[in-house]
Amino acid sequence: MAKAVPRMEAQPEHMQQDSAGTRRMKSGPGKTWRRSLEPYLWLAPALLIYGLFKLYPMISGIWLALLKWDGITDPEFIGLRNFQRLFSDDALGIALLHNLQYLVGTVAGKIVLSLFLAVLLTQELRGRGIYRTALFMPVIMSFVVVALMWSYMYNFQFGLVNNLLRAVGLGSLVQDWLGNPYLALWSEIIVDIWKWYGFHMVIFLAGLQTIPAELYEAARVDGASRIRQFFAITLPLLQPVLLINVTVSLAGALNTFDIPFLMTQGGPNNATLVLGLHIYQQAFQFNKLGYGAALSYALFVLVSVLVLLQIKSMAPNARKSAAEGGK
Repeated sequence: MAKAVPRMEAQPEHMQQDSAGTRRMKSGPGKTWRRSLEPYLWLAPALLIYGLFKLYPMISGIWLALLKWDGITDPEFIGLRNFQRLFSDDALGIALLHNLQYLVGTVAGKIVLSLFLAVLLTQELRGRGIYRTALFMPVIMSFVVVALMWSYMYNFQFGLVNNLLRAVGLGSLVQDWLGNPYLALWSEIIVDIWKWYGFHMVIFLAGLQTIPAELYEAARVDGASRIRQFFAITLPLLQPVLLINVTVSLAGALNTFDIPFLMTQGGPNNATLVLGLHIYQQAFQFNKLGYGAALSYALFVLVSVLVLLQIKSMAPNARKSAAEGGK
């Protein structure tokens, strides 16, 4: 005979709900709390390093800007006098003018050159990958190597630039490129453009790959030339990418320091003195650490204001372009 299987009596519905609710109370809140905390635990080392080496110096620098201190003797609290001194610093006006000149030259040069190369490298060219790699190489070179290399190229007697001019019969154009006060800053602007155009070119290449090919095919069917396609399709749809490149280039031009410092150290006769170099000289050459800190915060405010104005002026076109590209 088959054995009778004992029948499980069903528990009342309210008891089942109480049991499930108890299990949820035991496991749910704890797991939820741990899950919400876990991302912050993973980020904690990076946040600690960022706070220690970025936020803390920025905050402590505010106190330094209120002091008169040479780094050796006891500091003296002078309040806002370091900031008041900004308005009577003649060298600051010269450095600001050079920074604006540097900004116009490098932003225009890098954007135009990088966009031209990016459009060229989207064409069907043999060895296109090699060209892209070669053009990007200056970006990964150190500033010291770039500065030394171009200093030799600009040398009046045996530099490559002057030798090429002599070789093609343009000896009358031979110049002391870094020794002429009227040419030194523009010579360094060319070096900055050469150093960074590859970075902006790669960003433009990424933006060009997002433009649908159907738009160009329709334009060709309508008989539009390549120039017309560029101004009617490429340039409008690249507005978001253009905003990124202009913003990065603008901030870099206002914060420039390496190339003027390594190539001319602000000379000749302060012809290449920029804000970053002026801050360095005041703080570490003249031992005016408090005034150097005040200059740094003034530069921070200047960069922030100009970048925000630039983003505000270009953002509407970028949003409109992004919306049209998504349709």
